[in-house]
Amino acid sequence: MKKDWKRWGSLVFLCTLLFFCGCQGKESGEGFLEEQNAPGLTVTFFNVGKGDAILIEAEEERMLIDSGYDDTSGEILGYLEEQGIRRLDYLVITHFDKDHVGGADHVLEAVEVGEILQPDYVSESGQYLEYREALEQAGKEPVLVTETWTLSLGNAELVVYPPQQEEYKEEDNDFSLVISMAYGERRFLFAGDSERERLKELLSQSEFELAHDLLKVPHHGREEKNSREFLEAVCPEFAVITCSEDKPAEPEILKILDGMGTKTYQTWEGTVICQSDGTFLEMRTE
Repeated sequence: MKKDWKRWGSLVFLCTLLFFCGCQGKESGEGFLEEQNAPGLTVTFFNVGKGDAILIEAEEERMLIDSGYDDTSGEILGYLEEQGIRRLDYLVITHFDKDHVGGADHVLEAVEVGEILQPDYVSESGQYLEYREALEQAGKEPVLVTETWTLSLGNAELVVYPPQQEEYKEEDNDFSLVISMAYGERRFLFAGDSERERLKELLSQSEFELAHDLLKVPHHGREEKNSREFLEAVCPEFAVITCSEDKPAEPEILKILDGMGTKTYQTWEGTVICQSDGTFLEMRTE
C-alpha cells in the first residue's frame, strides 16, 4: 500500500511539473518563436518618453500608430532605416497632442506612406500645423475617421473606433482613435490617450469585444475614475505603458494591473517589442 501511495505521489508530482512548464511556455513563449518559424506579427512600442509611437509589422505590411515628439522622431526613423523599411501602408494619428503628432512631418518626409487616418477635428498647435504642411507637400489627404473602420494588415484584422461626440471636456485626448487588432488567437487594444468620457464610450460600445490579450494602457498610465472598470473589462495578459522615467505610470494603475495578474511593461525602461505567430506571444524590452 505504501508503495502504491509513493507511486501515485510521484505521478502527481510529474504531472504537476509538466503542467506548470507548459503554462510558462505558453504564457511567455520566451525564445519559442525564434526556434520555430519567424513570427508573422511584430509590435514595437518605441521609447520616446511620455509619448506614443507604435509600429505594427504584419507579414509584409506595416502601420505606424502615432509618431512621438518632434525631437524623438529619430528613434522611429533610425529603426525604419535599419530594417530597410521605405514604406508604411498606414499612418494613424490618434489625436493631435505634440507627443503623438510631433514626429509625423519627419515620417512623411522620410518614407512613402499609403493611407493616413486621423480623427475629425482640428488643432492650433505648432506640431499639428507642421503635420498639415507635410501632408500638403507630400500630396496626401488624410481619411477623417468618423465611423468605425475595418481594415486588414497582412493577416491581422483591425477595427478603428472613432470618438462618438463632437465635443469633450478633454478637448484632445478624448478624440483619440482607438484600435482593436486580431491576429490569429491573439487580440491587441491600442487605447490612445482616452480619458474618462472616452473610456465610458469604450465600455458601452458593441463594435468589438473589450477583452484583449495586450493593452496599450490609455493616457500613459494616468488614473481616471473609471480606469479600474475599464482595465478589468479588458483584463489583459500583458500591458504596455508609454511613459518617461520622470513621469511614470500612476501607482494605482500599476496596482490594478498587478492585482489582475497582468505583466506590465513601461517604455521608460526601454523599447518594448511584442512578437506573435497568432498563438504564442513573446514580450521583451530592448
